[in-house]
Amino acid sequence: MYRYFTSFYPVKSNVHKLNPVVKLICLLILIVLTFITSSIKLEVLMLFVTAYLCFSSNVPLRHYFNTLYGLRYFFILLLVLLAARGLYLENALIILIKIVSVMLYLDMIFYTTSPSEIKYGIEKLLTPFNIFNVNTSPVINKLVNAITFFPLLFSTEREVLINASSRGLDYTYADIVSRFFVIIASFKNTFRLTVEKMRKQKLSSYLRGYSSSKYRTNLRTNKVGFYDIILLLVHTFFIIYYIFERGVL
Repeated sequence: MYRYFTSFYPVKSNVHKLNPVVKLICLLILIVLTFITSSIKLEVLMLFVTAYLCFSSNVPLRHYFNTLYGLRYFFILLLVLLAARGLYLENALIILIKIVSVMLYLDMIFYTTSPSEIKYGIEKLLTPFNIFNVNTSPVINKLVNAITFFPLLFSTEREVLINASSRGLDYTYADIVSRFFVIIASFKNTFRLTVEKMRKQKLSSYLRGYSSSKYRTNLRTNKVGFYDIILLLVHTFFIIYYIFERGVL
């Protein structure tokens, strides 16, 4: 089955078993370091760890490559813009590595973490807001539903386009302009079917006992295990590496 960005891929792996809170914390560390560092050594190191996590997730690597392949025109445009600005090759390479690292890490998070686990992880990260008596659960539910909507929209669009080809709306072998008109013609059905699937998912969540009015959306106990500690130590090492490289200490 074809997979899109933010889709959950249900297979068994040590990465799938990682605590969702730990995953999100490590993601935040990587994103922050990606924005503030200019070291190609640190970027390559983080990319290597990200690639290892993707490989260890038991998710077919083609799904990760599909995400990067879908950004191919963006990469080309970016290279053209960087060349126009006269940036050195090393600086352009760092920028590309930054984008690839973040996209692969996000891919890994969503492929190995179910929507309910993501809700649980975000809720735990927002625990400090409880002192203000702020109910963040409804907002988190809407956020995760929005994240889930887009891969569902794309997968539904693929189904609609395949069925539409039997009526003469050929997308696969058409030129770019014709593809655009095919997508426009089929979008109404795609959106309607996607909304219907989202309603079924909400009903399924309700039957499993999930509630947007309650704080905890996951009834399973998520423990921090050995691999969680290792992952946190690796990302802590990234922070220490950045601090010493900058000469802060």
